Amino acid sequence: MENADLAMKILYVIIMMLFLGMMSCSEDNLKGYSSSNYIQFDKLSKDSTVFSFAYDETLESGTVALKLVMISPLVDRDRKYNVTFLQDESSAQAGVDFEMPVEEQVIAANDSVAYLNVTVTRNEALKGSVLAVFEVQGSDDFMPGIEANRKGRIFITNQLTRPGWWNDWHEANGLGTYSDLKYQTFIREIGVTDMTLEADGGEMNYSTMRAYVLQFKYWLQEHPTEDEDGSLMKVAMRG
Repeated sequence: MENADLAMKILYVIIMMLFLGMMSCSEDNLKGYSSSNYIQFDKLSKDSTVFSFAYDETLESGTVALKLVMISPLVDRDRKYNVTFLQDESSAQAGVDFEMPVEEQVIAANDSVAYLNVTVTRNEALKGSVLAVFEVQGSDDFMPGIEANRKGRIFITNQLTRPGWWNDWHEANGLGTYSDLKYQTFIREIGVTDMTLEADGGEMNYSTMRAYVLQFKYWLQEHPTEDEDGSLMKVAMRG
């Protein structure tokens, strides 16, 4: 009987230790945002920003602005954050495919957003795409935010890539079926590369987008153009 009581006491102690350990881990995961200052990329680490030189054959360089947000009370002074390039996780080369900003990485006083402005450069030797990965590091003013948002990614390419705004809706109701050749023709004739709507975080309203799509439709009617599969390019939007 004594052995049974001793075993129950030991089991109770083990259960309590496990419970307290779980509570401690939960508190560690939840604390911080109210007591410390954190900064992280706005996009999830698994998502990438694409920069393509294929839109403009004369373009030698461009800027990609990676947005960072802080989880912290606003203060009336500038604060420094720290983002580093991860060569081990990247196929891009610093000084060849891109340049880090030379200015200090700072969030302005009474602001909660910053942009890491990365200068990407055309590399004639690039045949496909390269990836540059950046990671938020600790600084005197900030700790890295949640793990899922600690890394920012830029794909640099000399090839056309299907833009996110050319989605299923555009396939059925807008520009129609996507192809690299069709997108290239649209850019050349209409002069527009980004038609992300305001509702999706872009700067274009629906009326402007519709006007561009119909302008391309009318151009194709006057200039029948073969697509990559040999069929004539068509626009789905009515009007």
